Amino acid sequence: MQSLGLDVGGANTKAVLLKDGEMQKHWLKYLPLWKDKKALDYFLNVLAKSARPNVVGATLTGELCDVFSSRREGVVEIVEAVCNAFGDEICLFMSLDGTLLTRDQSLTSLQKLAAANWVASTLVVGKKYPNCLFIDVGSTTTDIIPVRRGKPVSIGHTDLQRLRTSELVYMGVLRTPLPCICSEVSLSKEKIGVAAENFAIAADIYRVLGMIKERDYTCETPDGGEKNRKGCMQRIARIFCSDVEEIGEEQILEAAKIFHDEQTNHVAGALKKVMRLHKLPRSTKIVMAGLGRRILAEKAARAAGFNETIDLAAIYGEEAALMTPAFSAGLLATGAFEHGCRD
Repeated sequence: MQSLGLDVGGANTKAVLLKDGEMQKHWLKYLPLWKDKKALDYFLNVLAKSARPNVVGATLTGELCDVFSSRREGVVEIVEAVCNAFGDEICLFMSLDGTLLTRDQSLTSLQKLAAANWVASTLVVGKKYPNCLFIDVGSTTTDIIPVRRGKPVSIGHTDLQRLRTSELVYMGVLRTPLPCICSEVSLSKEKIGVAAENFAIAADIYRVLGMIKERDYTCETPDGGEKNRKGCMQRIARIFCSDVEEIGEEQILEAAKIFHDEQTNHVAGALKKVMRLHKLPRSTKIVMAGLGRRILAEKAARAAGFNETIDLAAIYGEEAALMTPAFSAGLLATGAFEHGCRD
């Protein structure tokens, strides 16, 4: 049987096609909902004709997008978009309590569906590592979720609650504007303020540092320019109200390293807080997922004092590690479908 896992975000929609639990195909589509909601409908309809799954498991985070007047409205529109493309009868949606809900159940439990992608991930990770700390560093956000006896045991459940506990850090390795990382840097032992403009993003520093490739830079550039090293350097120079000619490549590289260190410190601080709140020993296994697992998660885990990190790619493969919520939703939907057939 074939199952499709979906992770519908505000900027990216990810899909994974599984056959008997094994990945067959995957899709990562940059679909900024704030620009064109209908693009999601088109993509899902094309995907339905191509994939032809027996069951669909979906997680949502796109409901937070400011094109919607509320998260409730966003959940309704995304649920309807998925069901219209694939059919009500085969669509299941991950909820914050770890259950998969039908369309009708979803529309009467809207708050349970909002931002539940981390639940799917931790339920699957928990099957391999029943006691661990899961960290998923994506393009936009970072999830830090303790897993105990195979289940997520976060203190927070909603995004608001998890921001309070640092189980959610609204920072990633692509879309985060550099002024959100720090407001000033020290270049050549002199502090320089950072322009509070969306001139450059995290993807620019990681391209300049050689930590991601151009194909990994899946979002738009702030200026609509090139994603090569030259274009990224120009954008970084611009946050100092300068250009490459004036500030120089050496100082741009120095600034990129500082931003990387500062972002690492942010995530390490969140890890330490989660460790304190959950009384986790330093021997706790850190299971890493997302594009930033090697760029940011591993370094932050070491800085926070954890001894062992595990790359999810070593277990499920590179694509599953990059699209863990979609992959996990597909696996869980397979199990639910098979259980339903036996019943």
